[in-house]
Amino acid sequence: MPQTRSVYQFMKPLTQSLDLSDPVWKAWRVMKETGLKRLPVHKNGKIIGIVSDRDIVQISGYNGGQSMAVKEAMSLDPLILHRTEGLDLAIEKMLKKDQHHAIVVDDRGEVCGVYSWDLAFEFFIQWIQSPRFDKTAND
Repeated sequence: MPQTRSVYQFMKPLTQSLDLSDPVWKAWRVMKETGLKRLPVHKNGKIIGIVSDRDIVQISGYNGGQSMAVKEAMSLDPLILHRTEGLDLAIEKMLKKDQHHAIVVDDRGEVCGVYSWDLAFEFFIQWIQSPRFDKTAND
C-alpha cells in the first residue's frame, strides 16, 4: 500500500498569528509582508478563528473598517489539522466542514502552517503531470 503524503509536505509554512484584539490594518500589513492570504487568530494562546484578505477587504468598506479589531472580520471555529494527517483525510475533513482552508499545528498544538484548496489543487496538478499517472486509463 502506498504511503499517504502528509499535509505538512504541502502546507504553506506560517509562524505568525494575530491576537483577537489586533486591528485589521495590522493583519493586512502582515499579509502583504509575508504573501499569506490567511492568518490564524488566537485568544490567550488558543486558536479561535482565521482571517483572510477577503474578510479584511469586505470589512474595510464599513466606516472605520481599518481600525476595527480582527475579531470583527474573522471566521470562527477554524478547521485544525495535525501536521502528520494525510492529504486524503485533510481533504475529507475540509469537505465535511465546508472549509476552504485549515490551520496546521505541530505536536505541541502550535501553528506551523495553513493548508487550502489552492494547495490541494497544486498537488493534484503535479500528480496528473507525473510520469506515474496513467493517462491512458480511460482511452
